[in-house]
Amino acid sequence: MRIPYGVTRSYATQAESIGKRTAFRAVANANGANQVDIIIPCHRIINSNGNLGGYGGGIARKQWLVGHKRKRGVMK
Repeated sequence: MRIPYGVTRSYATQAESIGKRTAFRAVANANGANQVDIIIPCHRIINSNGNLGGYGGGIARKQWLVGHKRKRGVMK
């Protein structure tokens, strides 16, 4: 919830932000279990290499969400 609108962060960066540098898989699992993705926008978490990674709503939906925001100049 603390990731600003239009910003992505990697699973590893998110793990570091909670003080658990090696917990990137736990971050990914928690992200995948998110049942309220409208309120907590888990599509903002991507792989360290820039790839989208997984998404509970399907990778096509995550790709659309990120692409939509990038087209509007909201997400980098």
